[in-house]
Amino acid sequence: MSDHAVRLLSASIVVCAASMVKGAIGFGFPLLAIPLLSVILGPKVAIPVVAIPTLLSNFLVIRRGGAGQAAGAMWTLLAGIAVGTLAGALLLGAVNTRLAAGFVGVVALLYVVATAQGLTVKVPANSIRRTGPAFGLVAGLMGGATGISSPLLASYLHMLRLEKREFVFWITMTFFVVNMVQVAVYSGLGLYQGPVLTTALLACVPMVIGTLGGLALQDRLEPKLFERIVLTVVFIASANLIARSLR
Repeated sequence: MSDHAVRLLSASIVVCAASMVKGAIGFGFPLLAIPLLSVILGPKVAIPVVAIPTLLSNFLVIRRGGAGQAAGAMWTLLAGIAVGTLAGALLLGAVNTRLAAGFVGVVALLYVVATAQGLTVKVPANSIRRTGPAFGLVAGLMGGATGISSPLLASYLHMLRLEKREFVFWITMTFFVVNMVQVAVYSGLGLYQGPVLTTALLACVPMVIGTLGGLALQDRLEPKLFERIVLTVVFIASANLIARSLR
C-alpha cells in the first residue's frame, strides 16, 4: 500500500470516529479531527478539509429537529457567532493559534472543574438575549481562526441546562452557522484548490457513516450519562488545547 493510500485510510478512520462522537453528543468532530488530521495532512490543510464534511454533518443532525422552547432567543447567540467567525476566518494565519487554543482550553477546563465541584450556576433562558451575543462572538472568533469553538459553546449551552435533544440541536445549529461562514471565507481565500477540495469531498463518505452511527447511539444515552460524556469530552479537549499551546 502506497504512502498516499495509508494517509487517506488513516484520515478516513479519524473522520468516521470523530463524526460518530459528534452524532452522539452534538459536538467533537473538528475538536477531535483537526489535531489528528494535522499530523496526517498538515494543519494548513486539515482546517479547510474538515470544514466541508462538518457542514454536511451538521445538516444531518439539524434535520432531526429539537429546537425546543429556547428558539426565540437563540438568534442572538447565532448572530454573535456569525460575526465572530467571519472576523476569525479573515484573521486565519495572522492569529497566534497556539495562544488562542490555550485561552479556550483554560476557560473551558475551569468550567468543567467548577461543574465537578458544584460551583457553576444555571443561566436562565430569559438571559440568552443578553449573554448569547458575547459568548457567540468569542466562540466565533476562536472557531474562525483555529477551527475549534466547541469547548466554549458546549460550556455555555450546558449552563443553560437544556434537555439532551435541545442541547444537540442548538450546539449543532451554532456550528452550522460557523461552518457556512468558514467554508465561504476559505473558498474566497483560495484554500480549496485541487487536492484540498478533493480530500474534503472524499471525507464526506466516512463522515456520513460516523454521524448516522452517532445519532443512533444518542437515542440510547440516558440524560445523566449524556451530561457526563459532554463534560468529559470538554475536559479532554481542553487539556489537549492547553497541551498544544505549550508545544
